[in-house]
Amino acid sequence: MSATTPGAGGAPAPRQVTFAFRGLLTVRLLGALADGIMLPFVILWAHRVGGLSGAAAGALFLVQAVGEFTGGLIGGALADRIGHRRMLLLSTTGMALGYGSLFLVHHAVFAILLFLAAGLFESAFHPTIAALIGDLHAGDDLHQAYGLTRVVASIGGIVGPILGAVAVTFSLSSVFAAAGVLLVGAAVVVFVAVPTDRTLGPETTEKGQAEELHRSFTHILRDRRLALLILGGSLLTITFTWWEADGLVLLNRVESISPTAYATLFAVDALAIILFQMRISRWARRRDTGRLLFLGAALQGVGLAGFAAAGLGYPALVTAALITSFGMMIYGPATSAFLSRHAPTGRTATYQAALSTTQDIGSAIGPMSGLALGRIGPPVLIWLCALPLGLLAGLANARAARTPHKTAPATQPQPHTPHIPPQRDPEN
Repeated sequence: MSATTPGAGGAPAPRQVTFAFRGLLTVRLLGALADGIMLPFVILWAHRVGGLSGAAAGALFLVQAVGEFTGGLIGGALADRIGHRRMLLLSTTGMALGYGSLFLVHHAVFAILLFLAAGLFESAFHPTIAALIGDLHAGDDLHQAYGLTRVVASIGGIVGPILGAVAVTFSLSSVFAAAGVLLVGAAVVVFVAVPTDRTLGPETTEKGQAEELHRSFTHILRDRRLALLILGGSLLTITFTWWEADGLVLLNRVESISPTAYATLFAVDALAIILFQMRISRWARRRDTGRLLFLGAALQGVGLAGFAAAGLGYPALVTAALITSFGMMIYGPATSAFLSRHAPTGRTATYQAALSTTQDIGSAIGPMSGLALGRIGPPVLIWLCALPLGLLAGLANARAARTPHKTAPATQPQPHTPHIPPQRDPEN
């Protein structure tokens, strides 16, 4: 890519902005397809090919989560330092090599190391895409842009497992080869479609780079508004994993439900996003952010609490899943859009990476807490607990939207010279 984006006065034309955004959507779709191809078959591959048996197979997901949690903030800060496009290209290539190499691996130690490395690269993938979307769109368009990103991710989540099932007919390891090919394709799309967003300045010493990372981490730790968003997002992710990870066990204690019927609830969730996300995004684009954040969190709490009615039959579960999905459709894009608008100049990716830690917190605490609560009390009470926690999350996020931002000029990095200033995208 050329270091200078064409257009009047160095600014990209609307057509170029649209082309870059469509490239990012393609990258997100290919990433979701790669995840969908691999995830349903990882444990089976670990048992039969990867040299891991029993509970040790779960270590693959653990080390991947550790890699994502530890590398996310560093990856976000580095993306703000070297440029969002460069980091997305690096992370996508690293994921392609990490996951794709598992096609050739038949040893437990190498499998664990590759999952750890891939997790480190993946930790920067999602927040960097979010930061680039913020670079491309003006404030009024952000909610709709992030909503469309959720739609393509849901499409990948539906189609990916189907492609994985086809790949497995050749061999279990073929799922990683297929995922690697898709991720290589994503890296090519980044290279072709996404313009350079930063020109590197003079080389910085390792000490200077360490000091810059330290300033970035200190800034986010002192940001009360970001802390409230992380608190609310973590509560929502923890309660969501009660359904996502523990739901089959908890629901079967109230009403017998087959694995197929349980999996269908997630298909309903993904299909609802595909059908209704953009309508909701258009409705929400000019609504008050604080109210949107509260409404989305509250709806998720209401939806999860609805699983307490499992004894009324499967239609009650479908209704609960739909309410939960609508809450996430409101909450997710509104949070990302708010953070893109209000992150300090030059720290967009760092802030998006900090927000993404809510997923890691939920994945670490949610499944364990859901099963632990299931041993203490009846499942109905567990589902009902999701409602007050959802309301608390909504209050925390609404408070974040109304908390004034206090900048710290002394620790603020010099803004880079972007080739993609915020533009309105007439087609989105």
